[in-house]
Amino acid sequence: MAFYQDVQLFKTPYMKKIMLGGIAMLVMLCAEAQNPDVRFIDSIDHGINMNNIILLFSELPDTVDITGLNFSQRNSYYFDWRQKELRLIDVYRFDKLAKKQMVERAFRKNKKIPPGTETQYVFFRNSLVKVKVTPTARQCTQCFAEYYFSNDGLIFKNEQHYSEQTNKFLEEAAFFLARLEIQK
Repeated sequence: MAFYQDVQLFKTPYMKKIMLGGIAMLVMLCAEAQNPDVRFIDSIDHGINMNNIILLFSELPDTVDITGLNFSQRNSYYFDWRQKELRLIDVYRFDKLAKKQMVERAFRKNKKIPPGTETQYVFFRNSLVKVKVTPTARQCTQCFAEYYFSNDGLIFKNEQHYSEQTNKFLEEAAFFLARLEIQK
C-alpha cells in the first residue's frame, strides 16, 4: 500500500515537472562529462574570426627559387590578438615578376590582383596544422590541395589534380616562425 501511495505522489503535475527537470539536468551533466575538448583542424581554419586577427605586416620580397628563376611573392602574417598566437600566413606567389607598387595597390583595393598561386599556412598554438594550396586558373581550373599536420608530421592530404612535397611546407613554416622569432 505504501508503494502505491509513492506512485500516486508522482502523478501530480508539480512532481512530474520536478522529476523531468531533474532527469534533464542529469542527462545534460552526463553529456557534458562525455564531451572532451576536441578541436578539428577545419574548425580552426573556418573559425578564424577576422575581428580577432590583425595583419602584423606584409612583405613583397623578390626571390630566386632553386632553378635560379626570379619570382615575386607577397607574404602576409596574421596574428590572433585574443589568443596571442600566430594564426595564418598567406603566401601569394605571382606567375610573373610584378612591380611592388602595382601589387600593393591591387591588394589594398582587392582588384586586378595578378595571377599567382596562393598558399595558406594555418597555425594553432604556433604549430603548423594545415596548408591549403590554390594554383592559378592558368595552371589548372579545378586544382587545389590541402595538407593536414600534427606534431610536424603529415596526417592527411587531399589533392585534386595537384601534388607537392609536404616537407617543403614544414620547412617554409619553420622558416616563417624563425623569422618572426616565435617559439613552438
